[in-house]
Amino acid sequence: MFQSVFENRGNWYKGNLHMHTTRSDGRLHPRDAVEIYRKSGYDFIALTDHRRPSVMIEPGERRDPDDWDKGAGQTAHEMTSSVSKAATENEDGIVDAGRMLILSGVEWDTGGANTKAPGDVLTYHILGIGMTSNQGLNYRENPHPAPQEIVDAIRADGGIAILAHPAWSVMDPKGILNLNGITAAEIYNSVSDLPFNGQRADSSAWFDIWGTNYDRLIPAVASDDAHGYEGDQCCSYTMVNAAELSRDGILDALQAGNFYASQKPVIHEMAIDWERGIVHLEFSEDVMTVVFYSNHIWVPQRVTQVKGGRMDYQIAPGEFFVRAELITRDGRKAWTSPVRVD
Repeated sequence: MFQSVFENRGNWYKGNLHMHTTRSDGRLHPRDAVEIYRKSGYDFIALTDHRRPSVMIEPGERRDPDDWDKGAGQTAHEMTSSVSKAATENEDGIVDAGRMLILSGVEWDTGGANTKAPGDVLTYHILGIGMTSNQGLNYRENPHPAPQEIVDAIRADGGIAILAHPAWSVMDPKGILNLNGITAAEIYNSVSDLPFNGQRADSSAWFDIWGTNYDRLIPAVASDDAHGYEGDQCCSYTMVNAAELSRDGILDALQAGNFYASQKPVIHEMAIDWERGIVHLEFSEDVMTVVFYSNHIWVPQRVTQVKGGRMDYQIAPGEFFVRAELITRDGRKAWTSPVRVD
């Protein structure tokens, strides 16, 4: 008898949890960035500018960006770059959420660059999603907050913490032991690929290393991290099964792991027959290849060519977690989170 990995809460919602605007180093004003995602059919987004928390905007609500920083002050964000100065000069116009939910968001960091320069620290970038206030970390007093300090600050403010682009950050996989309480990590980050960066967009190997060596099965989201809006937008997203399009609805579903990551393929079902050791997948018919990754270095059914939008995977002896990667003919992917199968 199959047991679904997903809890059917009634609705699937499409969202992007990582993007930037002129409030930090993004090219577009929040109003224009929001409009791009709204026209592309997204149900929710989070504006996650560097060290500068945004506010929640409910569907149908309009808000003036000039009001966003009231109460946050310089303790929330202190940018010294010309980009920040330009952002301040261009903050005009009303952001209209339309039918979308705009979650409060921010991208905090440890202030590190992975160099051996005196005083440098390791790079961790951590997204805060759904915080209830517009306060944040004080970088004037502590320019290098520890990664756990960032996670704790996000959670204390009612939000969830997501580890951003571990491959782009050249993160030591063992560094996951420095992060307790994160809800997910980015398995794919669009802007970390060519032509915007080198080819460090795909962090999927980190998830296998975390599961195999540190017994940490981290749920996987995909995000754009859009900056330039010149092809880095509306590429990678997270599909969330939630009861309603609200802050609590989306955050509760994310915290429960009730989601998958995608660039195009649709995952209709992932279920497990525990007695027979079979994982059943149902997906859109554009999927041509399914790859099952696990702690095992090799299994006979690792790569399967598929037709008809469904397949069964036999869990191999010794596998204690699996995750699926679904690939279309044109190379677009969807990812499930790692699932314990032992």
